Amino acid sequence: MNSNNLKQRQRAQAGESVADSEPAPYSGALHKAPSNRLAWWWIVIRIALTLLGLSVCLSYLITETAFWGHQSKLTNWRNYIPRRQQTFTQAELAKYDGSNPELPLLLAVKGDVYDVSAGWGFYGPGSTYHIFVGRDASRAFGTNCLSREDHLTHDIRGLTPGELAGIDGWHSLFDNHQRYFKVGTVVLDPVDPQSPIPPPCDDAKAKPN
Repeated sequence: MNSNNLKQRQRAQAGESVADSEPAPYSGALHKAPSNRLAWWWIVIRIALTLLGLSVCLSYLITETAFWGHQSKLTNWRNYIPRRQQTFTQAELAKYDGSNPELPLLLAVKGDVYDVSAGWGFYGPGSTYHIFVGRDASRAFGTNCLSREDHLTHDIRGLTPGELAGIDGWHSLFDNHQRYFKVGTVVLDPVDPQSPIPPPCDDAKAKPN
């Protein structure tokens, strides 16, 4: 093999080695697109959160609520605190009537139990509406009869459609209240169908706001 052929072979081998070691064609554009999309969405999210924060601040200044007067269980931050829903007996619920200041104030409507400690002035010991606490007095919420013990019961037999609607209204109020929140349910003793129905109340008093 002459020297010319040897040099040509050496150059060919060197070319193959360089070709093998050359990097793959640049494809940066294929990797930049997802990054750009993520950056765009991050900008959108930041703008949306900023606008939401401004809306909440303005709402508090104008309406004293976070969402322009709209109030429901979704706007009560207390409902987002993880807590175990408890099942009470009537005897257990009676312990939360304010007699023990270390326990919260609880009342029940239609079997659902709510913490009304934030309304201590309405429901604490010595207040007019303390009679609702520590029990399910659904009947009194419907009849507005606060002066008779036989209406401070969950027995709603014999109530008019309007009185039943009143109970539903109060249940909705506690369920969507901005300071009170549901903590569980109470197992109510069955009502004896043979027992007398509480008579109508002729001296009804105003219910709490």
